[in-house]
Amino acid sequence: MKKLHTTLIIFVTFLIVSILILPNLSEAHSGRLDKLGGHFRTSDCVYELHKPTTLAKKAKTKSEIVTMIKKYSSNKCKNNLTTSKLSLQGYNLGTGTTVTKGKLALNKKYTATLSKCTDGDTANFKVDGKIYKTRFLYIDTPEYTTKKEKYGKEASEYTCSKLKKAKKLVLETDGKDVYDKYDRLLAWVWIDGKLHQEMITKAGLVEGFYDYGTYDYEKKVKDAMSYAMKNKKGMYK
Repeated sequence: MKKLHTTLIIFVTFLIVSILILPNLSEAHSGRLDKLGGHFRTSDCVYELHKPTTLAKKAKTKSEIVTMIKKYSSNKCKNNLTTSKLSLQGYNLGTGTTVTKGKLALNKKYTATLSKCTDGDTANFKVDGKIYKTRFLYIDTPEYTTKKEKYGKEASEYTCSKLKKAKKLVLETDGKDVYDKYDRLLAWVWIDGKLHQEMITKAGLVEGFYDYGTYDYEKKVKDAMSYAMKNKKGMYK
């Protein structure tokens, strides 16, 4: 009788585990990539483009890739997919190449060269032979890539002009993360010894800040914002 009782307990436990766990396993990603070379993360429905296929490389913009995903994917996540939930995993739409994610460390400075300027707060830099798509720490400038926002052109031209004329570029990592969820390097950008985030904010071309931690130069940038507002610079005219 005791043996029968133990067997019954084991069977019921197995049944409960099967009911609770197996459905979740069936929904998990199998590791296979779709026709575009990517897949959806089940945790948050972000689409990751790991190995762009010839088909994916036909897309010139994020919007075009989203359209392709909705056409070829059978995952239900595609119904709510937007460009904000698209992770290119280092793939560069402009050049058709994949940016290598290296092993840069926190709280370090790295001498860099400009590979490509994107807009007011994003650019590609080369460090030790590897290219890093970089999101400038702390500042948020108006969009001028997929969307054309007011003062987006001015912010983009300001940044690109400064970067292209620079004699020395230094990237400085800070905060709690080296990369963001889109695998972009997060860094302060020093142009010929001047903090770019401070300068572009002072010019009135920064609309706000993103604050996901404590950063070394927050006060410099906030003071620059106060200056821009007080003196009616850029968008604060």
